[in-house]
Amino acid sequence: MVAQIVQSRSDSFRGVRALNPARDLRQVALLLEESFRQDLGALHAWSRVPLLRDVGAALLSTAFMPVPTESLRGFVYEENGQILGNVTLTVDDARERRWMISNVAVAEKFRRRGIARQLMLAAIDEARARSAQWIILNVRPWNEGAIRLYEALGFETVDTETEYVRTRARTSAHTPLPVRPLQAKELRAAYELARAGMNDLLRAFRPPVLSEFGVRLEDRLAEHTLDFFILQSTARLGYFENDVLLATVTLHAQRVGTPHKLDVRVLPTARGRIENGLVAAALKHLETFPTRDIETRVLSSHAALVAALADAGFIPTRGLTLMAKGFRL
Repeated sequence: MVAQIVQSRSDSFRGVRALNPARDLRQVALLLEESFRQDLGALHAWSRVPLLRDVGAALLSTAFMPVPTESLRGFVYEENGQILGNVTLTVDDARERRWMISNVAVAEKFRRRGIARQLMLAAIDEARARSAQWIILNVRPWNEGAIRLYEALGFETVDTETEYVRTRARTSAHTPLPVRPLQAKELRAAYELARAGMNDLLRAFRPPVLSEFGVRLEDRLAEHTLDFFILQSTARLGYFENDVLLATVTLHAQRVGTPHKLDVRVLPTARGRIENGLVAAALKHLETFPTRDIETRVLSSHAALVAALADAGFIPTRGLTLMAKGFRL
C-alpha cells in the first residue's frame, strides 16, 4: 500500500480520503475552477466576481466531477477541514480493464508539497485493486512539472495532439498536389489510412471514429443534413500515386463566421515528401470560400506535417499529451 486512504474525517485530519460529493462539492468545485480556469477561455471572466465564481464553479463541477459510482472514483487531499487537492478515476470508454485519471488539481498555494503525488498514488492503487490493465491520463504538454511526476510514477508518453490556427491568409510557396474527391467506396481506405498513422497504443486508446470518415451511408446523410443547416461544405479529398491512396485532406469549409476545419492524414511510408503540397492543396480549395481562420489538429509524431503547417502560417494554440501506465497481470 503506497497511499493511505481513509473514509472518515476529523477537523485535524491531514491526507488523502475518498470524495464525499454531498460534503465536498463546493470546495472541490472552486479548486477545479482555479486549476482549469485557462481551459475555459473567455468564460473565466465570471471568476473575478465572488458570487458568480461560486455559482459558475458549482455548475462547472457537474462536468468535471460527476457523482462517484462503481465505475468512477474520486479522492481529495484534506488538511484541517480544507480540501487542497482532488483527483478523479473513471473507467475509460466503458472498458473495465482501462481506467483514466483526470482532474488532478492542487490549490496553487500548496503545490510542490507532494500532494499531487499522494493523490496519484491513491488513484493508481484503486485502479490496480480493480484489476486494471492500463491507466491513462491527459496533460498539457507545457506542464513540465506534472509530466515529470507522471513519468516518475511509471507513465510513458503515447503522443501529443496540438491544435493549430491560421489567422492570416498568405500565398503558399509550394505547388498544390493533385488531390481529388474520394468516392464512397474509397472512404474505408481513408479510415484505415488514419489508423495506420497512429502508433499501437494511440490506436488502442484513441482510435479514429468511423463516423467522421463518412464510411456508412447513414453518416453521410447526417453530415449532408448538418452541412445544409449550418451553411457548411464538407470535402474529403485524396492524394494517389499509382492508384494507391497515400494521403487524405478533409475540409469543413464555412460560409458564415466560424473557422474552417482542416484534417490532413498521411500514410507513414509517404511522410516527409508530400505534406507541403497537401497543405497548399487545402489552402487552394478554401480560396473559393469566405476568408476565415483555419483550425486543425496534428499529432506531434507527424513532424513533417507540423513543419508544413508552420511554413504555411499556422501557429500552435493548445495541446494535450496522452500518457499511459501498464500493469503486469
